Amino acid sequence: MGFPLETQSPAMNRSLLLPACLALLVSACATTSTDAPPPESAQTSPPRTAQPTKPATDWETLRGDLASALQATPEAEVRSAPEGLQLRLPVSKGFESGKTAPRPALTRMLDAIAPTLAAHPRVAIDIVGHTDSIGSEMSNLKLSIARAEAVMEYLRKQSLGLDRMSADGKGELEPIADNGNETGRARNRRVEIYLRNMP
Repeated sequence: MGFPLETQSPAMNRSLLLPACLALLVSACATTSTDAPPPESAQTSPPRTAQPTKPATDWETLRGDLASALQATPEAEVRSAPEGLQLRLPVSKGFESGKTAPRPALTRMLDAIAPTLAAHPRVAIDIVGHTDSIGSEMSNLKLSIARAEAVMEYLRKQSLGLDRMSADGKGELEPIADNGNETGRARNRRVEIYLRNMP
């Protein structure tokens, strides 16, 4: 028969507390059941769903398709560029002097390449206009930008999304021929289309 705690000696208190502490310690260190879930840190995270990879553009095939589409215009060029391809379209007969409305010589080229471009929706289309050096530098810059925008608008009407196209102009700043004669000036009047993978 036990005594009330206040009447027990300190030695007796320690003798009662020691087994209780040992029992608590043993229960805390006891191995958990095999049915218990592992600690949160040891649980494996669920497998990540693989993101679909964007198909790579076959630039050589695309280059061949565009060259075939433009074979009726031997002055047009399709060449490799650092990020993809460059199309060089002569526009000496594609626009009236000082005007921005595409003429049949240009629209035939755009009609020819539009289906191929539409078949590659992950390819971005950057359109850059160029002029000869006749006229002021500022007016040529504005004209080149307006012509690039006219080409972009024409391609938009061929079901190519505006979200994949851009338009800019360089005016007379990047000639590829001598502006001192008409043959060179005619070569300098051009639209270049740069194709690259969309981000």
